[in-house]
Amino acid sequence: MTLHLTVCGRRLRWCLVTVSALWFAACDRSSSARGGDSAAGATGTARPDGMASSVSASGWDLAAGPFVVLPTVDGGMVAGSLLLPDVADSAVGDTTGVGALLGDGRLDLFSRGGRVNVVRLSVEIAPPVDAGCTAWPVARLAADAGATIQPWTAAFSAGRVTAIPLDSIEGMAPRDSAALAANLTRLASRLPDDSSATFRGLPLVVLRAWRARENDSAFVVAVLARRVNQEDDPKEERLVMVVDAPGPDVASWRVGWHERAAGHEEELVVAEPLLAFRAIGASEVRLLFGRDDGVALGAAVLSRRGGTWTVLWESAIAGCG
Repeated sequence: MTLHLTVCGRRLRWCLVTVSALWFAACDRSSSARGGDSAAGATGTARPDGMASSVSASGWDLAAGPFVVLPTVDGGMVAGSLLLPDVADSAVGDTTGVGALLGDGRLDLFSRGGRVNVVRLSVEIAPPVDAGCTAWPVARLAADAGATIQPWTAAFSAGRVTAIPLDSIEGMAPRDSAALAANLTRLASRLPDDSSATFRGLPLVVLRAWRARENDSAFVVAVLARRVNQEDDPKEERLVMVVDAPGPDVASWRVGWHERAAGHEEELVVAEPLLAFRAIGASEVRLLFGRDDGVALGAAVLSRRGGTWTVLWESAIAGCG
């Protein structure tokens, strides 16, 4: 069984789709399933799969802290969006009670390779938006005097999570990176949900890929694409995969999760891997994905337990309906 997230309409809703013997479950989930409109309403619950750490009503791992900060298209290095795990779509900009969640205000900034900075966080109300649109609160970042904020992909309250480095294949020897890319395209071509007549048979190309090696947690995250190069109507399919790669024997590799999205090149937005991490004191591997096209912003977390990748949490979406 494969669990993956897919796009349901232009609003970029994260949807949980279960694929088993080509059987598809329904694609939408009501916002009421996330719980209340306020982050203060989050409560710990026991996971049915026996997961040791407690989670909120939305599935957010409480050990990871009360929020996550993501960079935004126009925020540069010193600003981002504060995502509250348990709010509904209609309440994403509500800052009621946020001050109490900040603690001492310290924030760990991470790139895919690991922690890059510790900064001070302040939160502002969401910026003005058009009618029918929403926005997350603004997270302002301040470094210590003389320090420079390095490029980052995600941030958590200081001391809450540890990063699992994702090493880009661009740093590998050309022969090794070519071999890895070939293995990834081979796995991608065998996925059972390749149902698009537009792209079927076209070659897949690895755009980006990262490897993580830590004890029994060896895996690869990759973004692949195939294109129809029509000058007046270019189309593209993006495929994001998480591949368990426990050893050098490629025959043992398997796709643990994937997402497909297709459309016009200039409009296509897919899940972007931002960080692999563990909450302090926990053993489960997490993968944070974001989606930001400058109009809508959301996130999701995958979890690996017992060799299985599942969707642990998905955020509300801030943007224009």
